[in-house]
Amino acid sequence: MRTMDYISSANICYLICDTLCLIDKRPVEHGMRVAYMLMRLLECKGSYDEYEAAEFVFLAMLHDIGAYKTDRLNDELSYDEPDHSNKHSAYGSLFLKHTSPFGNRCDIITYHHLPYYKLSRLNYEYVKIAMYLSLLEDVDACYRKDGAELDFHRFEAGAGNEYMPEAVMLLLKCSRKDGMMKQIESGAYKEELRKYMDYVMFTNEEKENYLKFVMHCYSLRSKVQTIETIVCCCVVDEIAEVLGLSGREKDKLDYGTMLHDIGMLAIDPGIIKAPRELTESETAEVRKHVEIGEELLRKYFAVQGITEIAAAHHECLDGTGYPHGLREGQMTLPQFTLQVADCVTAMMNKRGYRQALSWKEIKDVLLKQSLRRRLNERIVQASISRFDAIEKRVRSEMREFLEMHVRINNQYKIIVDSNLGEEV
Repeated sequence: MRTMDYISSANICYLICDTLCLIDKRPVEHGMRVAYMLMRLLECKGSYDEYEAAEFVFLAMLHDIGAYKTDRLNDELSYDEPDHSNKHSAYGSLFLKHTSPFGNRCDIITYHHLPYYKLSRLNYEYVKIAMYLSLLEDVDACYRKDGAELDFHRFEAGAGNEYMPEAVMLLLKCSRKDGMMKQIESGAYKEELRKYMDYVMFTNEEKENYLKFVMHCYSLRSKVQTIETIVCCCVVDEIAEVLGLSGREKDKLDYGTMLHDIGMLAIDPGIIKAPRELTESETAEVRKHVEIGEELLRKYFAVQGITEIAAAHHECLDGTGYPHGLREGQMTLPQFTLQVADCVTAMMNKRGYRQALSWKEIKDVLLKQSLRRRLNERIVQASISRFDAIEKRVRSEMREFLEMHVRINNQYKIIVDSNLGEEV
């Protein structure tokens, strides 16, 4: 297992949240407020150590991740209203189970919209956290409506039926002791929450898997973006095999490749999916994705190299690339590798204005770009020599990815059709 000193556990948490914010800020902003309130309740309760509690708080940040794939987010107004359906809870839980290291804690999300009288029947290790979230969901809905002066005593009437009595008691205690809602109103809660997240301690394996999870988050808006990133990772791995890259140099290349197109989530999907060649202004808009991604990655990665590799994937050896117009002498072998891999990936996949290219066509384009001193000749030759291995690997990775999403969607359909969340 690689030593993951490239990024801290807390920074991984915030990188994931900022990635989702590129799609839509509302679920994450709501999640942050609920996470802060959960943090306060767990501190008042005192029965969890900070390290365990911090991971529950992190999950609370993402508890509405299913909203990115359900009608709750697609309707412009619906996310600002309370939602007690199980649809986004079901999808979010399934998505996290299949793509993240959260494990059986994901069922907290499955149950977080159920009332206490149903939750109290469950034999589930973390049911109490789901009970807390069920209350805090409604607290935040009332806060959005009434502001920091909302009357917490309104929740006492639901204690024992709608809400867990202990959760209501802790809420009242926190509101009296800490001025919790005033911290939220002022925005000061964000710094408190950030400091608390330093208690998150992922293993090296969890860190790596959470970075892969970022790549899967792309599919919440577009499966195509995740697919193309997976393809690019396959191409990079095969080229790196020829080059003999290993150790930290290979690590940085791998993570830079996983995250190189993260900024595309901030670009209007209508432009990306346009069934034609883009206009000059649309092209300029799409090109912003590199700088958006560069800014985001530089914010969170402690070790130099990963951000620089990711940010150079549209540069060219002759200085005609973007965003920085780098020339060959200013770039590294891993940067050359991702540049070629990104070109191969783009040509392997169809666009709105053209079909996917054949391997012969891809080879011809790569050789021409190499002769024009736009792509590195050594990397081009390495990629050509591994075309068969690339094709085989891509087929395998794509089959695994698509089968996973079929499982998620089938399980989601079963849950929604059977109204399982309401039958507990």
